[in-house]
Amino acid sequence: MEGVTRTAKAFLLPGAIGALILYFSYHALAGDQGLAAWNGLQADETSLEGELDKLKAERVTLEASLKRLRDQSLDLDYVEEIARTRLSYVRPDEVLVAVR
Repeated sequence: MEGVTRTAKAFLLPGAIGALILYFSYHALAGDQGLAAWNGLQADETSLEGELDKLKAERVTLEASLKRLRDQSLDLDYVEEIARTRLSYVRPDEVLVAVR
């Protein structure tokens, strides 16, 4: 009987270690935080960085527009430009031509 337990122990420990190695290897490659998901996360990061750069540029444009509309530095030509483009404002002697 003692011989059987020794051979069982001889296979049990390496088998358990092998199972742990397989378990962690699988999750390192295919898990939610694994290498397969990492490539997708890298693509998401790249697209989000591009979107962030676009939003930063839009913010700079809006801040410049806001600066031109403040009371201390009101640009009347800019106000007229906004009224003409966004509100379709025209003078009585002008003709509005819509271009799309």
